[in-house]
Amino acid sequence: MLGDEVQEVQGLYGPFTLSERVLQKIWLRQQFDTCNLVTLAGKQLEVLNPGKWNLLGGPDFKDATLRLNGSELRGDVEVHFDAADWYLHAHERNAAFDRVILHVLLYRPEEDSRKVKTLNGSMPETLVLMPLLQRDLESIAMDEALLEMERVNELEWVAEFLELPAKEREVRLAKATSLRWGHKLHFAAMRLERHGWSDACHQLCLEVLGYSRNREPMARLALEYPLEAMQGGSAEELFQRVQKDWKLSGVRPANHPRLRLQQYLTVLEAAPAWPEQIETAMRNLPAGSQGLGTSSLRREAELSKWCARVRESVFGNQLGESRFHTLMIDALLPLAEVAGVLNAEAYWQHWYVGDVPVALKNFLKLVEATSRLQPNTNGLTQGALGLFCNEGSRL
Repeated sequence: MLGDEVQEVQGLYGPFTLSERVLQKIWLRQQFDTCNLVTLAGKQLEVLNPGKWNLLGGPDFKDATLRLNGSELRGDVEVHFDAADWYLHAHERNAAFDRVILHVLLYRPEEDSRKVKTLNGSMPETLVLMPLLQRDLESIAMDEALLEMERVNELEWVAEFLELPAKEREVRLAKATSLRWGHKLHFAAMRLERHGWSDACHQLCLEVLGYSRNREPMARLALEYPLEAMQGGSAEELFQRVQKDWKLSGVRPANHPRLRLQQYLTVLEAAPAWPEQIETAMRNLPAGSQGLGTSSLRREAELSKWCARVRESVFGNQLGESRFHTLMIDALLPLAEVAGVLNAEAYWQHWYVGDVPVALKNFLKLVEATSRLQPNTNGLTQGALGLFCNEGSRL
């Protein structure tokens, strides 16, 4: 794996950029349904060890351990978008790929596509990821973009973006914001239909508390322990339940998942019906008008006081201010919109910014989207995130 292949993938609201490195991370972290895996040849597959991620030449993962139809195998794993990539990269002529025992693909190959072979004539099994993913690729790519932005001070394409006329910059930012809102509504509707209001709130709250690094294990805990089942639970037992899946490197002590689980259990103890309480609180917000500016809407709704009141009365001040805002904009406002609780788009646009990389704030200042008269908002930040992922992403 010397290069990082990038492909434009069609999302629900337009194309987005995805790289093979994201697919490799999905395989490494086993971020898909691993129960009852079956290869294209119909063999039962169990992943005992996904292998060591190889960032140099040769297969993407070395020394993986798999079980095929009950027989244990040890070898390498190669990850691609399409089956044809095997031959595009000339792996069939490279002896370094002779130990590949599994070819992991995003897309199912055509029936008449060329069968993959190694130089020594062996034919690796094939596993297709797309039908196994538990989250949409666009959402996963966004999470990876957030993690990437934590490591950059400025976006490389800002200078080019600044050359555009101010009106064009404004239009592009607004379009990206609108696409992000539509994306969130779509998945909020899916969640609401499958799980109902209370458990949808429960799941999304835990996912938000997991931040980008630990969203996946938090999501699994929320599915395994619905709202009522988690009440009275132990943070340590929940933490141990998915212990091997936590990503703790670089996590600040205040964001450690064990602490976040304890905070959520404290909320459940004090307010076991917190989803109903937040629903009532949102119904009491005045109708948000799209015509109002940021300062006017916040002032008319007394939004700062509303947030402080809800953080205390519903969440017992267990959530910090920025994490509370992240919960509102990433989860509860989209849910409220699709559930008919609140016309939430204007609020979502003008809401306070949650946890965001400094790079996004710097970007908005540099392109003159924020100023003394126009405070930073969730809508502007979401638009910048959308632009980063589709135009400036290093993924």
